[in-house]
Amino acid sequence: MLLIWGGNYIAAKMVFREIPANLVICLRTMIAGLLIIPIYWVEARKRPPVLTWAEFRLLATLGLGGITVNQVFWTLGMSRTTVVHSSMIMATTPLWVLLIAALMGMEKITVFKATGMGIAMTGVVLLQGLRARGSATTSNAEATLLGDFYVLICALALAGMTAWGKRYKPLSGGIAVNLVGYVGGAIVLSPLLPFAANGFVFSKVSTTAWLCLLYMGAMSSVAGYLIYLYALARMPASRIATFQYLQPVFASGLAVLLLNEHLGAGALAAGAVIFTGVFITERFG
Repeated sequence: MLLIWGGNYIAAKMVFREIPANLVICLRTMIAGLLIIPIYWVEARKRPPVLTWAEFRLLATLGLGGITVNQVFWTLGMSRTTVVHSSMIMATTPLWVLLIAALMGMEKITVFKATGMGIAMTGVVLLQGLRARGSATTSNAEATLLGDFYVLICALALAGMTAWGKRYKPLSGGIAVNLVGYVGGAIVLSPLLPFAANGFVFSKVSTTAWLCLLYMGAMSSVAGYLIYLYALARMPASRIATFQYLQPVFASGLAVLLLNEHLGAGALAAGAVIFTGVFITERFG
């Protein structure tokens, strides 16, 4: 899962060279929606859907509120910031899981947890103060406050889905959540497609960009989330979310090697502060 999502940062940056973010959002969701239908059809033969209003609301909350919102803001954020920044902000997901779980009465905020959260947030602020530039020719964008804010919304959506999904497990299973997230998301986003594609010349898109877009829709969206929801049903939510802080290791390393992004002393210092805060929260909290 970490390898799949780590590679997604690189695939997105390569796609943004040729396809605008608004169009990527629509196309990625539709690709994922088309791919998840046959997967769900096979699953439904083993586990028939639970046709109740309560189950539908839960699936809509997790699918649309967790997956669709998550990926819309991740894509918008990635088009406006660097891989280094976005992956480090996503590393704060365990803290938001803890906070949301505490608000839901599932966790208690101890002194160590509060201290760790404070340290990690200090790291995020430091990351903004020491905003580093990505290569204008390869990574498409420098780190911007708006881009980082969009990625933060993405992290909050993922954290909310993690905590809510652990508290209220859908009887229809994780594949049903993906089905609602992608098919429902494609339906919701379909009115935007004509505007996003207006004037765009699809024939000029390279094979590399199309393959990277396919990776985003098939591997990151479908395979990655199926693995995530499978693990969510079998492991504590906080432990699953903890794996998020390993993403910057994979994503930043790939960005430096493949996109020529700059991993300066400021970004390293901010990352160290963020990871320290997450570690204190998870280890001693």
